[in-house]
Amino acid sequence: MNKHNLDIKIQDEAKTILSFCIARTSSYSDAEDLAQDIIVEIYKSVGNLKNEKAFYAFMWSVAGNVYKQWCRKKAKKSEVELTENLIFQNEEEEDLSEVYLLRRELTLLNQKYRKAIILYYIDGKSCCEISEILSISESMVKYLLFKSRQILKEGMKMERNYGSQSYNPKGLSLLFWGNETNRYYNLCDSKISQNILFACYNDKLTAEQISLEIGVALPYMEDKISELCEFDLLKKDGNRYYTNIVIFTRDFMREVTLKTAELREKIASIISASAENKKSQIRQIGFYGSDMSDNSLLWQIACFILFEAVIENLHSRTKIQYPKDKFGEECFIWGAEECEENYWKEQFGFWVSACENSSEDYIHFMDFPINGERINDYFFDKQNAVNIFIDIAKNKTEFTSENDMAIIAEMIRNGYIKKDENILKVNAPVLTARQREKVKEIFADEIEAIAVEAEKMMSAVEKILKNHMPIHLKGLAKAMAYLRLFEDALAAPVATLVEEKYLIPYNGDSLLPTTFVILK
Repeated sequence: MNKHNLDIKIQDEAKTILSFCIARTSSYSDAEDLAQDIIVEIYKSVGNLKNEKAFYAFMWSVAGNVYKQWCRKKAKKSEVELTENLIFQNEEEEDLSEVYLLRRELTLLNQKYRKAIILYYIDGKSCCEISEILSISESMVKYLLFKSRQILKEGMKMERNYGSQSYNPKGLSLLFWGNETNRYYNLCDSKISQNILFACYNDKLTAEQISLEIGVALPYMEDKISELCEFDLLKKDGNRYYTNIVIFTRDFMREVTLKTAELREKIASIISASAENKKSQIRQIGFYGSDMSDNSLLWQIACFILFEAVIENLHSRTKIQYPKDKFGEECFIWGAEECEENYWKEQFGFWVSACENSSEDYIHFMDFPINGERINDYFFDKQNAVNIFIDIAKNKTEFTSENDMAIIAEMIRNGYIKKDENILKVNAPVLTARQREKVKEIFADEIEAIAVEAEKMMSAVEKILKNHMPIHLKGLAKAMAYLRLFEDALAAPVATLVEEKYLIPYNGDSLLPTTFVILK
């Protein structure tokens, strides 16, 4: 990296580095000194940076190392005598180092001790009053105060090192697979919850250790810990916590991407070769929409083959035992670290929605982000929209209610339905169940071949996953490898076909490329 580019990056990140330092020092002047040390070290060490794209990881690594060295230099620690007459100093006094140390330790103090300390020393409550407030005996109050003073005094003598997640937090998506309601949907919206799960994934940590690792004071994360434990995503062993779900980490996903590349390419090549050779046979079946553009037809063929091979064929011969969650529901809950490697997984949408009056009439969705907004999201949990769409596919177009007409107007605006000379038509292929079986017969060999390759991929992913997960979760490795197929054997091969420009993103010039209707 040349000096000009480095100067620009340092200028852009100077405030962020200073904020990092302010959070970890007892005065603004100390923060400025530490920030200056970090910037100097970045300039000195930048020659070791081989990839400019990794600058920010390099910057925070330098910041963490310089901060550790700074802590060691501050070995001359001030101590405050913790007696029963302990009072909090006036913040206007010149030397606040003792107060900052005390505050630091209070952020790490267990809730039961912290409440007693705050009530006694800050709120000025007597032991008798605290006894009533906390519904415990006076002797227990005195014990908590005595024990708290011991813990605080010992802690103030210690050097505390924050973990890497305190300045480089992780991002986690919480995923669910089950037949019932997803009660975990918003459980990990908070960065605090996400990083608690990451911190405890490979190590059992106390609440104090979690606090230091993620850089969040205990009072702000205790409720999150309790909530994660309530839903069994976090378990407690003595005074230590450990994560109870599988997490697809960045390192795991990178290894999967590297070691399954050949299998992905093979699946993609089977699709492209067969679709090109047999697309005329598919058109000859004569279903509604069989005259669609070549690009839309190739998308439809790719989705159909992958669905039959991975979801129908492989699923039928793979025995996956659904675990039961704390509430008795059979489901999988897992996490995926947010990074480029799982982009397709986060955006891919698969769903089959049946007509209310006939489970044999349904809409099939396989949405990919390359084609824009996910269509299945619009129809999800909108049974009336599903019914209207299927009725129009069956040429039943007499709608009288205002609500139905409003839904139809919205679907026309979205491009799901088209209106030609006052005649409503769905903007998607429509096949009978028999026509669907003919398509399946045409691609029977390809479906079986891809199922075999997907099974190999699942075995490879299972092996990799076992090396990236804690011992107590290894029993879930096979099932989680199967769930990974939605990314590894479905989304990834399609990504390959798009990169090779065999499949072109949909631009609204033909029928919807990954949505079709099946009628009995």
